Amino acid sequence: MSPLSQRIVFGSFLACIALVLCWLDVNAGTPDGLWLFPALLVLVFFSGNEIVALCRGAGVAPLAWLVHLGNFVTISATWGMALFWQRWEAAHPDRLARSWDIAAVSSMAAMMALAGTVFLAFLVEMQRYRRPGSANINVAGTVYAVCYIGLLGSFLVQLRMAFGMEALASFLMIVKLGDTGAFTVGKFLGRHRMAPQLSPKKTIEGAVGAIVFGVTGALVAFYWLLPVFGLETIKPRWTVCLLYGVLLAVVGMIGDLAESLIKRDAQQKDSSRLLPGLGGALDLIDSSLMAAPVAYLFWLFGWLQR
Repeated sequence: MSPLSQRIVFGSFLACIALVLCWLDVNAGTPDGLWLFPALLVLVFFSGNEIVALCRGAGVAPLAWLVHLGNFVTISATWGMALFWQRWEAAHPDRLARSWDIAAVSSMAAMMALAGTVFLAFLVEMQRYRRPGSANINVAGTVYAVCYIGLLGSFLVQLRMAFGMEALASFLMIVKLGDTGAFTVGKFLGRHRMAPQLSPKKTIEGAVGAIVFGVTGALVAFYWLLPVFGLETIKPRWTVCLLYGVLLAVVGMIGDLAESLIKRDAQQKDSSRLLPGLGGALDLIDSSLMAAPVAYLFWLFGWLQR
């Protein structure tokens, strides 16, 4: 099977799994996020392995177990606090469950988890310190790995928990369509390289394709897909859809290039070969990690509901 065929087959398979999990998460009568949370933890675990390997390739030596612990606690604290706050407000009818409340408490939980990771990183380096020249960079590498995967990943949790499945589903559709547009248009029409030192195969034509596909994804998601799946939401103005699609596509491409920077610095082509035709777990979620905070701001301030 050619790399392109592998990419299509395994990409379609993963998309089907994601759709099934999203449907179950809404319709199975379980707590919000219960079906999606384990899948995210699996991606975070493998991404953690990959970022540790890439850091070591660049001469940084974060402890793998500490990176995994920091990522796990950050993601879990975000989901757990959001779930707790939903239950607490449901038990107190004098208060309305508000997205801002859930976003605030889950963000606080993520920050506390990250603070705990910083504390542990210093504690561990104190214990294994032998000679000058590595402690500072190892602490920085550990915190960097947890910020990149755990902290940015916590915004995916908040999209689901604070703003509902419509926020997460539309976000994933836009970002992944943007990735698809960049790959497809770049492969068949790409002529002008965009960032040859970081990723020689990325082209300006592919970037245009990402934006067109991203905007199309935003319009399709809000005006057709969400209502079809029973995820009713206020339909934003088409100008807001346009801006949302453009920004997510652009920031998603920056996220892709950010991972390319990490790989080039470690002199690696792929983060791993976990997924045939797609690369590693980090290759799968790099654009989503960087774009999630942008989507979070749109939902937090209600810009998509005006």
